[in-house]
Amino acid sequence: MNKEKNNGNSKVYFDCNATAPILKEACQAALWSMERVYANPSSSHIAGAEAKLILEESRIQASKLLNVKPTEIYFTSGATEAIQISVLSVLNWIKDQIKDEPSFLNKKILISKTEHKAVYNSIIHWKKILGVNLEVVQIGVNSKGHISLDEIQEHINDTVFLCTMAVNNETGLITNLKEIEKVIRSSASKVFWLVDCVQALGKISLNFNDLSVDYATFSGHKVHAPKGIGFLYLREKAPQCSLIVGGGQERGIRAGTENHPGIAAIGVILEKLNKIKDGCLDANFKTNQELFHFRSLLLNSLVEAFPAIEINTDLENSVATTLNFSVYGFTSKELMRVFDAAGVSLSGGSACNSKSLDYSHVLEAMNLPEWRKASAIRLSFGLTTSQEEIFLGIKNIQAAGKALKNSCLNLACKIIDDSIDNNSEDSLIHGITQLEYDSSNTWLISDINTRFCVIIDPTFESIDRLISLIKCKNLNIQAVLDTHSHADHVSARSCLLEKLLLKNDACDELGWNSESNILNFNSSTWEIERLETPGHTLDSVSYFLKNKSSLDEKIECVFIGDTVLIGGLGRTDFSISDSKLFYDTIKNLDKKLHDNTILCPAHDYSQSIVTTWGTEKRNNILLKKLFDPLNCMSEKEFFAEKKLIDSQLLETNLQGKLVCGTISNSVLTDKSLPTISIEDLDASVFEIIDIRENAESILFKNWNVLNFINPPKNIPLTKIVNFFNYLINEENKNKPIALLCSTGNRSLAIAKSLRRIGIKNVWSISGGLALSQLKYDNLYNF
Repeated sequence: MNKEKNNGNSKVYFDCNATAPILKEACQAALWSMERVYANPSSSHIAGAEAKLILEESRIQASKLLNVKPTEIYFTSGATEAIQISVLSVLNWIKDQIKDEPSFLNKKILISKTEHKAVYNSIIHWKKILGVNLEVVQIGVNSKGHISLDEIQEHINDTVFLCTMAVNNETGLITNLKEIEKVIRSSASKVFWLVDCVQALGKISLNFNDLSVDYATFSGHKVHAPKGIGFLYLREKAPQCSLIVGGGQERGIRAGTENHPGIAAIGVILEKLNKIKDGCLDANFKTNQELFHFRSLLLNSLVEAFPAIEINTDLENSVATTLNFSVYGFTSKELMRVFDAAGVSLSGGSACNSKSLDYSHVLEAMNLPEWRKASAIRLSFGLTTSQEEIFLGIKNIQAAGKALKNSCLNLACKIIDDSIDNNSEDSLIHGITQLEYDSSNTWLISDINTRFCVIIDPTFESIDRLISLIKCKNLNIQAVLDTHSHADHVSARSCLLEKLLLKNDACDELGWNSESNILNFNSSTWEIERLETPGHTLDSVSYFLKNKSSLDEKIECVFIGDTVLIGGLGRTDFSISDSKLFYDTIKNLDKKLHDNTILCPAHDYSQSIVTTWGTEKRNNILLKKLFDPLNCMSEKEFFAEKKLIDSQLLETNLQGKLVCGTISNSVLTDKSLPTISIEDLDASVFEIIDIRENAESILFKNWNVLNFINPPKNIPLTKIVNFFNYLINEENKNKPIALLCSTGNRSLAIAKSLRRIGIKNVWSISGGLALSQLKYDNLYNF
């Protein structure tokens, strides 16, 4: 069963391409091997012979499924080891050829750009170890992932080794191996061919008696066998080189006592697949027709829940069990968190959620639009997935779509089932909202009482999210402001106004639309004061958010652009910078700000949300020197040291991207982690805050795993700056606070940031909901 059991939302597991649930009969076979047939298969006594019989029967089942000789099957610890043996065998053979024929150095190794990294990395590794300096050519694919036969043809006469996949692990695309064979076997040169068959086993027909593959790799845990077992098909006359030498097991190709329980388990799976191949039905394994029907049901559900969806899988040429898709306006990480809260376990189709990191190499090779690579999700179910699980998955997908709609982020969602959840509270929109993308911050200040808002430093990536929030809550935009002319990106201000059909009535290039330095944006709570703070750029300004209800019009926070960053200062080495003006700006800011003033920068390179003026004066070496009452730094000394700091800021500081100021990787001077276990948490003492986004919070129902009667208060990460502002007040500083999220990672980051600005009694619940669920399941034997 793929369904995870608990007492709240029922969970369904749709990440079978990563690892599939173990079939009960496979578990029983492994257990039987450990309990009853535990002898070493290499032993000569009867008990050893019994173990050997099981091992060889599994080998026969593998050979029958692939239509090859049993002697061409070698059991390994998994596909990665099988890949090593294959690559090492070919490269070692090439090394021997180079000795006799140096012209062999001009040969090439071809590998698909969408190949699993295990293959590419193995080739690079063993090339270096063996000193085989052959060129590795990566063959391109089209927008659907199909490998370019023309490129293979272009290089084939100089090629000695080709690596391709049978089925892609991220998109489910089926490779036309026959077409590739026609190209490579038309060449006069000998080409050894490795095919990664990990995602193909049990999903497509494989007949290596009719296909001239030399090496094929397989993994047990992708087809409902345990982890730690796989096998290699190695054609009889292909080069062979032992990866592990020892007692001669596996005919010397892979020495070491065999993983007998794993082999017994995968033997059960292989036997079942052979029976299916012969036309027999199996109660556990679904037919291809059933699997494609399941995919159709899931696809329809996704389209209904997420109208802005794009399918990255070539549906006409892929296996039934894999769907790769992207949803416009969301990153992979955001979607995965919401799906997880809704009870759907799946994985990101890309490796990140921002341009500063690498996307999935498969989607990169397909040359998909930027947003599709950043948003990609892979949904994969198994050969044994039941109809019940599919229906549960559909229900949970609909809940995820509706929850995002209720959070004002998925307005086109067609799911209208009112039983799922009510709309998010207006209070979640009131105050400051932070939208972060690729370390750039966009700030939205909204007064839900008057329905007016101000936007500061909008990025293009934040536009659709802003429009959704504005339309959902019927907000009126009073102003769209920039803090400065941005060096790393073009302002999205004009584009945002155009999309909202608003007139640009600004008095300056940064969007200020008042004749005075005060902008009253029809808020019952706040007003905004503008202060020129040049230096980082000549036109830099800061916007002070002042509380009108306080007697002294207290400054709640400052949107400070890149003048002061978290752990650093803005650069002053741009053509539009001025170090002298920067020095004066810092001095002027100190006259306006108090130590507890929250600073909201345009960039957040350390993922610390915000900082305070006092924190930066204490921790920033340059500021400490500048404000040292005993030995105050002179203007000349400040210029010299600032110039040195700026000169050390290379573009490679942040994955090759331009950075706008010094970066501090340390957000917590105290090296001890501010974590607390659920066992030590006294709910009567601590105020517990769920910092997940609103859609995640309203979806999650399993509060019994934390022994909570009622859900804790939800303050989403995008709204957490308001909580910073609340806690920084002296009367609130010592309140015991416990932060909660899914795994403990986000809550720990926030706890560290709060500790950094002086909130000492804040903790992150260790392991979050995931660890609590695990302990709960263990306690009740689920």
